Amino acid sequence: MTNKQSKIKKYVALFAIVLAASTIYELPYLSYTYYDLMLQALNITNTQMGLLMSVFGFVSMIGYFPGGYLADKISARRLIAFSLIGVGALGFFLSTFPAFPFVVIIYVLYGILSSVTFWAAMLKATRQLGDSSEQGRLFGMRESGTGLMPVLYGMIILFVFNTTGATYLSLRWVIIGYALLAILGGVFAWFGLEDNKQTDNPEEKTGASVRALSKVIKMPNLWLLGLVVFSAASIYASYSYITPYLTEFFGLSASTVVFLGLIRIYGMAVLGGLLSGFIADKIGSNIKVIFFIAIVPIICFSSFMLIPADPAYLTIFIVFMLAAGLSLFMIRGIYFAVIDELNIPLAISGTAMGFVSLIGFLPESYVYTLFGGWMDAYPGIGGYQHIFIYMSIVTTIGFISAGLLLRNLVKNKAAREIN
Repeated sequence: MTNKQSKIKKYVALFAIVLAASTIYELPYLSYTYYDLMLQALNITNTQMGLLMSVFGFVSMIGYFPGGYLADKISARRLIAFSLIGVGALGFFLSTFPAFPFVVIIYVLYGILSSVTFWAAMLKATRQLGDSSEQGRLFGMRESGTGLMPVLYGMIILFVFNTTGATYLSLRWVIIGYALLAILGGVFAWFGLEDNKQTDNPEEKTGASVRALSKVIKMPNLWLLGLVVFSAASIYASYSYITPYLTEFFGLSASTVVFLGLIRIYGMAVLGGLLSGFIADKIGSNIKVIFFIAIVPIICFSSFMLIPADPAYLTIFIVFMLAAGLSLFMIRGIYFAVIDELNIPLAISGTAMGFVSLIGFLPESYVYTLFGGWMDAYPGIGGYQHIFIYMSIVTTIGFISAGLLLRNLVKNKAAREIN
């Protein structure tokens, strides 16, 4: 195979990963853009919405570690295709607006399909596309692509939403559209990715061993990386509550808030992933970029507490909202590229990523219930203030963890140079 053919094959595979990573989460995270309409369509409360997301988050959380182990055993191509087609099928059921107990079951299955069979497989497939000098770029392009792709098809979905009345009944067509996209992503993954390459390394043939699981858990740097991901996941989770905050206190229409939601989540992902990935490869360190960027969310969430909830301050709020989004996606774009920087062997990289995800995505198992409960218990601005205070604390933890991880890597590098 020529170098040109190899590059084409690599970027076709990267596109398949981007499409998969974009479409699989649209349905589980539908509330991030259509929060108020989902409450109406499903006839549920803030607390019940929080419960759904917490159920999804909890199932995902406990599935990340075994999912990492599974990714070291089974072809990523098979796991990714299965996951996407399954999520799409569940989407068709959700479009019927079933009773709440059935919706809970759907979100449980969303959690299994997006964590146990998908997440670590997708990350490992990304890492396998290049060597150490390309990791920041590859992970950053994946993050950027998963931001750009939803903007493109999101505009079409938004057009359908508006032309069908922009009401909670229009949500059915939105769900059906995302279900079809998930199935399309699964089909493309099946044909665009390859099964794991054959190797003479016995460990890479069999995947991670039980001994490797114990080894991964005992790595302090993986715990620190987990806390960095924990902070970023908390920021991402809090973003769904920006939607009702803008509607309730800044007087924006549902359509305008949906548009801003696409920009703050997906538009910032396009810019953030590319920026951090290329900067990290340029300076030769992913964690160094994360450390310096991690101060921005602390400033933004502290500012949210101080900016008056009044339409006159909308522009200022949006500036800080976009700054928080850009920093979030710069961090998200490369935090799993740190696995390579930690010199984790490829044979157990799925397990390592699964362990980091277990710690990092813990917020998904409780923050939605916590935030929804605060909003119901403290009507008006009180509930949001609780969220902003909490987020200021969590982002500070992420900043400190990134600093400690950077210090450890510098020390380890110095020790290797001396020896």
